[in-house]
Amino acid sequence: MKKKWMFSALAVLLTVMVGNAQQAVTYTQHGQVRTMLNPAVSLLRPEGEVAVVGRRQWVGVDGAPTVFWGSGHAGFERMGAVVGINLRHERLAVEGLTEASAFFAKGIRISESEYVGLSLNAGVAHHNGRFSGLDPQDPAFGEDVFETDALVGFGVMLYRPERYYAGLSLPRLMLGNLGVGAASRYNFRNQYHLTAGALFGLGADFHFRPSLLVTYTENLRPQAEVSAMVFIKEVFGIGMNVRSYGDIAGMAQVNFAGFGIGYAYQFNPGNEPLNRRIANNTHEIGISYRFGAIIGLL
Repeated sequence: MKKKWMFSALAVLLTVMVGNAQQAVTYTQHGQVRTMLNPAVSLLRPEGEVAVVGRRQWVGVDGAPTVFWGSGHAGFERMGAVVGINLRHERLAVEGLTEASAFFAKGIRISESEYVGLSLNAGVAHHNGRFSGLDPQDPAFGEDVFETDALVGFGVMLYRPERYYAGLSLPRLMLGNLGVGAASRYNFRNQYHLTAGALFGLGADFHFRPSLLVTYTENLRPQAEVSAMVFIKEVFGIGMNVRSYGDIAGMAQVNFAGFGIGYAYQFNPGNEPLNRRIANNTHEIGISYRFGAIIGLL
């Protein structure tokens, strides 16, 4: 049983090592939950919001990648600013990565209806790898790793409330050497995000919300993805997401009483399953709660 788990873990590690040479880890519902990618986008919901996104890949594999993102913020209306926190926890076989940071964002009016938002964040990242648990007798797996390091970040955004936004961010700039020299399969290089979205009314009962995410990491090809959602009476939405590396996802969302609940099913039609029990699909669930009476789609 131990050997079976060990080989499953190794298969996941090798697959992720290959996959990370091409793709960055992001979530599909970036049009709905955006603060983790760019804290400045929190200014679109100054009344306050809490949100969490969970993502699980390769159903059927012990130790397959599992990621949780979380955020929460509160606004200060007189200052035109918000403060909040972002969290991330990722588990891959015997490795784990946890990040926590606090941010401050401020909006500045530049015209009658448009603003520029700026954000700064700072926090810590902790990486642990229990490599010796795979096989203590085999030196190829290395020693256990426990490291903690500081991080900072920034974000900028041009926006018009309830109409559109476009921003650039670097949410994680490592200040030390986290992961350097370890047997880790994680990518600790800096990630830049370009985010954009808009909301269009299609009559009294329908809205169309396209969104864009481009992620760049040093020495990797940029990853681009486009999402499009159609909403009925601001309550039910359905749409799809397409990534530049061939991944396709179907998405659905329900809004009620300040809550937003979304689900995405992602797969790559060009990739074969790893075996009969292991698919190449990804399941993702997002839950958010927006304080205040207005639902709001952007």
